[in-house]
Amino acid sequence: MTTIEHPGRAASQASLTVGQVAGAAGVTANAVRFYERYGVISAYRSSGNARRFTVDAVCRIRLALAAQRVGITLKESAAILAAIPPLSHDLALWTAAGEELVRIGRARVTQLQETVDELAGLDFLQAEHDRARP
Repeated sequence: MTTIEHPGRAASQASLTVGQVAGAAGVTANAVRFYERYGVISAYRSSGNARRFTVDAVCRIRLALAAQRVGITLKESAAILAAIPPLSHDLALWTAAGEELVRIGRARVTQLQETVDELAGLDFLQAEHDRARP
């Protein structure tokens, strides 16, 4: 679990519990903990020692979740999202992270399409069959 320092008074007013993050991101509380364990999101401790998340945790989870659907690992997503500081309002940083995830996703889709095309052609079976003939 990654814990960051308390981001300050303004952030504490915009902090979310595990359940709130889960509800807003459309995942379970266990999934929130999973994303935290992989470094996609980070928690901090409130004055009452409760684990809290900044509001941008929801966006980070949604991006990582979409990226997972095209085969991008959580480790890869976490590395890309690490360039965005907690509570950043810098749209250029968010856009750059999104564009990088899209670029990687498109490359994965292309790679998958090539594999499906190879499988559909069954050329590799013919080549093996021809080699096996005396």
